[in-house]
Amino acid sequence: MVMSSLVENNVVEFRTTFQPVLDQDGFLINQDDLVCREITDLSLMVIRTSKDHKKNAITIKDIFNAKLPESLSASLNDNGDNFLWISPDEIWLLHNRNNKDQLLEKFKSLPKGMSTTDSSGAYGILEFSGNNVDALLSRWMSYDLEGSLTIGKVVSTTCGQAPVCVYRNIQGNLLMMVRHSFSHYVAGLLKDSAKRI
Repeated sequence: MVMSSLVENNVVEFRTTFQPVLDQDGFLINQDDLVCREITDLSLMVIRTSKDHKKNAITIKDIFNAKLPESLSASLNDNGDNFLWISPDEIWLLHNRNNKDQLLEKFKSLPKGMSTTDSSGAYGILEFSGNNVDALLSRWMSYDLEGSLTIGKVVSTTCGQAPVCVYRNIQGNLLMMVRHSFSHYVAGLLKDSAKRI
């Protein structure tokens, strides 16, 4: 009997978080001045940093060619990878799903005291665009999205009762990372509220 390696036979299968509530064109909401769709080409990695801020900055620069994001902010490298500040010891890396193998190779270079986890399977990512985004989300979030969440800013907050992370990217669109376990709850809130905008 020949044993096969789990690693050699491992096939990654992407499953959408919001599929049952999306329309046939892949939109959660698609109306005048308010569009929301699931982003399926991005993956999310969590980088746990050390207590040494200077060491963290050097590591992120050397390995990923990116600036360590400041508090409540994000940075971007030449590959389009987004580094989101979540807390003093946690950075989220949003990257193109097709580059995952290259990033996993880079993570092997992380120094002692730093680690990474692939959290792509734990979160779905929604992208909002249009003039009515802030009006929709302000119904369910206490954070001042219009005044405080400017381009390049990131914050952990809640949408209704669900914990979420929101980020305004360089295009001015808002990305919301939602845990899979809360995805249908958040989708229900958003779809229902969008009808009244």
